This record gives sequence, C-alpha cells and structure tokens, in this order.
Amino acid sequence: MTKRLIYETYSWLKFERDCQEIAAWARQQRRKFRSVYGLPRGGLVPAVVLSHLLDITYVHSREDVTPDTLIVDDIVDKGATIPRHFPALGSKFRVAVLFFNPHSPYTPDFFVRPKKRNHFIIFPWETKETARYDRTV
Repeated sequence: MTKRLIYETYSWLKFERDCQEIAAWARQQRRKFRSVYGLPRGGLVPAVVLSHLLDITYVHSREDVTPDTLIVDDIVDKGATIPRHFPALGSKFRVAVLFFNPHSPYTPDFFVRPKKRNHFIIFPWETKETARYDRTV
C-alpha cells in the first residue's frame, strides 16, 4: 500500500507569525544571539526575516557560524540536513525551525509546528513544482 501524500500550503501570514514566535523564543534564551544562519534552501528566507526581527547579522557562510549564531531551517523532517551541515553541533549551537517531524532522529532546540505524517509542506517562497527539489517524504 502506498502512502497518499497530502500537500499542505503554508501561507505568508502563518510564516510571519511563526517567525515572530521564533524571535520571541530567541530573545528569552540566556545566550544572546549575535547572528543568524539559514540552511540552504529552506532556511534562507526565515533567517533573513529573523535577522531583521532580532536586529542581528545574517551570515552567508557556515564557516562564519559560531556558538552565538542561531541556525534556522524551514523543517526538520528526516533529520539528516542539520547533522550533515554541522556534524559536530553538540550543545554549543541552537537550532530553530518552523516545522518538526516528531519521528525525526534529530530534534531542534525550538520548533513552531509539528509536521503531520504524509504531509508535504509547500512554503510560500516555493511552488508545488519547485518543491520537488526539497522532497524528503
């Protein structure tokens, strides 16, 4: 039996509200973030928005990431992207995402929404056709 994939459209309005929620969480952390880094591709837009909301620098290269950098992505689904980019993350870094698959082996420090099983999120900066490049379901 094949899984029926459900496409879920995520609006700009939800995105803006969710970025506000991540920013509120980031402000409450004992460690003050000095920069934000977004994982390519899905983390780029949230990272730029968060750099404005938090009034911190957006860093373009992962070589510029420090323990004072908030790492952002759109989703942790299978949990392979962040460990692949930062194999030795440890507890030195903080990661925030918009969506989190609760069955993922990797858990971010903060997420806004749980990802529903068999759902594929279409973010406002992509189309159903271009989202196939990011498909992890």
